[in-house]
Amino acid sequence: MSHPIQSEAHLTTFEAISMIVGNSIGTGIIAVPYLATKNSMLDVVWMVLIAYCVNVILHLIIAELSYNNGGVQLVKSFEGELFHGKMKQIFSWGVFIVYGLAIMIGVSGNINGGAQIFVNWFGMPFVAAQVLYYVIAGVVVFIGMKAVGIAQKYAVIVLMGIVAVMMVGTFMHPLNSLQRAQFRWNNLLALYSMVVFATSANQVVKGLDGNAKQIRRSIFIGFGLSSVFVLIVTGTVLLGTKGALEKELAYMQLGESIGTWAMILAGVFSLFALLTTFWSNTLALRDVVHEQIGSGNRISWLIATVPCILFAVFGVNSFIVLTRIMSGVVVLVSIMLVLTYGKSRKKAGSSPICGVIGTVSAIGALIPLS
Repeated sequence: MSHPIQSEAHLTTFEAISMIVGNSIGTGIIAVPYLATKNSMLDVVWMVLIAYCVNVILHLIIAELSYNNGGVQLVKSFEGELFHGKMKQIFSWGVFIVYGLAIMIGVSGNINGGAQIFVNWFGMPFVAAQVLYYVIAGVVVFIGMKAVGIAQKYAVIVLMGIVAVMMVGTFMHPLNSLQRAQFRWNNLLALYSMVVFATSANQVVKGLDGNAKQIRRSIFIGFGLSSVFVLIVTGTVLLGTKGALEKELAYMQLGESIGTWAMILAGVFSLFALLTTFWSNTLALRDVVHEQIGSGNRISWLIATVPCILFAVFGVNSFIVLTRIMSGVVVLVSIMLVLTYGKSRKKAGSSPICGVIGTVSAIGALIPLS
């Protein structure tokens, strides 16, 4: 029997899977090919497998927390399960500000990435490109959750198509050999970049009306697809790119090595990879604001995203220190997550989404990796 959950929209299973893929596709695909040149393809394979396991467990836990608390985001789950007494509101607002700020900084970086693509294509001023990207990307989320689900679905189909075409294009040219390189521990950063904080978990819970079986399936398949994406993109970049790789332009460089048409496709790919992450993160941010202050969805979205565009326009460089603080926040939130999940499961008396994976001892070992 599914939990009674209030949702603004119903997602199909493929839309829910696309929510997961969209949330996780961006950073890994940018970072992993570059780091693969410092290690080898074999190292990347096991990194992706570990990241897959961590992501699945993380999302299952947060999905079940959300399920037990009526489909809410992480901040309200903490408030409902972990914070008590006089300090409850102070702790809740503290986590709200820190967690919200962490997502905002990520979104402002995303806006800058999307703006750079528009500058490359149209030669427009950077600030105009930032605003244009914010408006184009934002319209989808402003409409609502169902629009995001549909947009994610078509974006994932486009991304799959481009990856397939680029793979064929790569094999039609002379290939590099996949060299073995000595493994370096600091390149575990690649793994870190693929572990995404589960902002899409509660969207899947709400969109699938708390259907535990479908939620589980969406998470397993969603991260499976993302992992396959990362491996294929990394493999084709290593096999097909001429010259040394630059960190953020790996797929664009592959396009240059194949031909003009591939460069255009690589640009479209990069844009859609950024858009899917923007949609997922700003929808999550909207929900966090809506749950915390009770404003309507569209007002909540504006409150959540106007600071992001301001951060982007007025220079996100000054927030580099903040991004370092935020990685510490992620560890703190992860510890809170284990405590909260333990309480929630005990109170619920069952584990409809996590099942066997939900044993707290297994979680405790894996969560700090995130």
